[in-house]
Amino acid sequence: MINGAAMGEVFDGKSFDTFDVSAGNQAAFDACKRVAVNGDRGIVIFGSNGLGKSHLLASLAKEFHRLRLYAPPEAATENMVEIPSLKELMDMQFDDEETAAPYLLREEIHREAHVEFWPSLDLVAALRKDALEGQVVERCMRCDLLLLDDIGREKVNDFIGQEFQRIIDYRWRMKRTTAIATNMSRTQIAAKYGAHTASRLADACEFVDVKGDDYRIKRNKGA
Repeated sequence: MINGAAMGEVFDGKSFDTFDVSAGNQAAFDACKRVAVNGDRGIVIFGSNGLGKSHLLASLAKEFHRLRLYAPPEAATENMVEIPSLKELMDMQFDDEETAAPYLLREEIHREAHVEFWPSLDLVAALRKDALEGQVVERCMRCDLLLLDDIGREKVNDFIGQEFQRIIDYRWRMKRTTAIATNMSRTQIAAKYGAHTASRLADACEFVDVKGDDYRIKRNKGA
């Protein structure tokens, strides 16, 4: 789990280091590593089942988060300063300079990226449940990195279609990084989510296809 983004236990040991790179997935592997480092243009990985697309998304999420995580070194006990409560700080802001509120330097503040990882079916269920409050869609819109796994499996009604369009449109306008894995082609994405959304994705993301054989089937056959 990264900052509340539950990817599932199957991805606990997954990373770029454990990914089996081949000629069919080399381009997607390299592109995901670039996104993790640069954090600018996103990626849409498309291909059939069992080619490691979800593994790549999970690896991207972990690396993106790791590179942006900062925990200040622990200060010695004798140098620690107690910070007043928020109310006390607000009350103190009108006092004279001698009682001015203490502050923290940027290098003293813990920082980490806000990452949201959503399998498409789980996202749809959460959006429906949260329809009145809208907290889920806000998190998806505003997070530093949004990962949508296996889009296309969900049923899209007017509400879900509109919320998905809102998310993609906002992230395109605000230049927030988005990574998607899907079995659909570009044409199928446009047909399901609309030409407008497909155009936004094309501008914001690199489209990379993955080729090969379903590793789950191969693994079970070899068992």
